[in-house]
Amino acid sequence: MTLPVGTRGRLLALALVLIPAILLVNYVLWPLVESYVSTGDDLMTTRDEIVHYQRLLNELPALQAAVTRLERTQPLSPYLLAGKNRALAAAGLQKQLQDAATKYGVTILSLRVQNPVSAGPLERISVEARLRAGTEEMRDLLYFIESNQPYLFIEDLSVNVRHPGRRRTAPGGLEASLTLYGLRKPDAQVAMGNRNG
Repeated sequence: MTLPVGTRGRLLALALVLIPAILLVNYVLWPLVESYVSTGDDLMTTRDEIVHYQRLLNELPALQAAVTRLERTQPLSPYLLAGKNRALAAAGLQKQLQDAATKYGVTILSLRVQNPVSAGPLERISVEARLRAGTEEMRDLLYFIESNQPYLFIEDLSVNVRHPGRRRTAPGGLEASLTLYGLRKPDAQVAMGNRNG
């Protein structure tokens, strides 16, 4: 086999040199350059993340101190029901309602403690009550409940007008059914059980 001479020979020789060079650049050098650039970008991202995590680690002692201070001062205590356990908190809630009813001349017909319910990080202690009173007395009691501390909330309020019977000379009044509840910090073991469950 003889190689062409002249212009055709030179073009063939040029093609034999250029084709391997193009293949070398396209399949070896270009992927290496892209890999190098990608590695540089990854390295910059990693450095930024390291700086971010170092900043967070530097803030950790201050955050832990703030949590400790918050737990020690307990700023929500005036707004939550007192009591070392659920039963004492429910008893305290009942006593508050009974004292307020006595103060405002409201008769408590019935009181029933409901089961505690989780309300986010707090626990909801509720009592169902049936009350009887005149309009002004009921208004004063409801205002006292809504504006006093610890914070108490009224739910499912139903008010009915009582009409005096034929034999009674006393004027009619109101009968109200309501659910009264307050919030308390749950017991430590109950809170741990809720987090694990």
